[in-house]
Amino acid sequence: MEQYVLEQADILDRYQTACQRDALNARARRQCNYVPWHDQSEGYAIQKTIGSQTRVIIMNPSADAGMPHTRAPNVICFPAYFPKERLSETLHHEMIHIYQRKDPEFWKERLIQEGWSPVSEWDAVRKIPREHLQRVRLNPDTIACRFQAWGGRYVPLCLFEREDKPSLRETTVRWFDLEDGKLRQDPPTSFTKRYGNVGKSSQEHPFELWAYSADH
Repeated sequence: MEQYVLEQADILDRYQTACQRDALNARARRQCNYVPWHDQSEGYAIQKTIGSQTRVIIMNPSADAGMPHTRAPNVICFPAYFPKERLSETLHHEMIHIYQRKDPEFWKERLIQEGWSPVSEWDAVRKIPREHLQRVRLNPDTIACRFQAWGGRYVPLCLFEREDKPSLRETTVRWFDLEDGKLRQDPPTSFTKRYGNVGKSSQEHPFELWAYSADH
């Protein structure tokens, strides 16, 4: 049943398909067994705390390098043996991503209100050099709207640190300037003034920024 849910999720979000078709992302996941865990009892227990409108699946510990995430339309994936002391905070984080999936228009409006501009896949291919795009780590929580430009200009990119040996947990965030075509190491001053000195994971995408800020 859980495998069927993941297969249906991929019909909607195409996340696993995209990972398989992207060279670096596929290599980074060679040792990641993206399948449900044989024991789903922990998932059933979590399910009871959040209600039936969201599905919880316990995954093989290596799936997506053990990082919790969501899948379309309402699935939360936790790795087996996830630390219990981190469960509550992480569940809150993932529920924000579920809300982002359920009401895309609300979150799209928030993007615009806070100064973000969507960059379509087509525009990303035209405006961002391939040498940068091919290093972007795919994120299941942001796969539906991968690129957003802060102030209509600066696009955060979560990049694999090594192309020869890509790892899901070894990434860095760089900011591509759509105006001058340069890849910048630090976030623009205007972003820092708006959101403060946030960590790398929060810089990756406004959806992650909001999910992390909601954790506190």
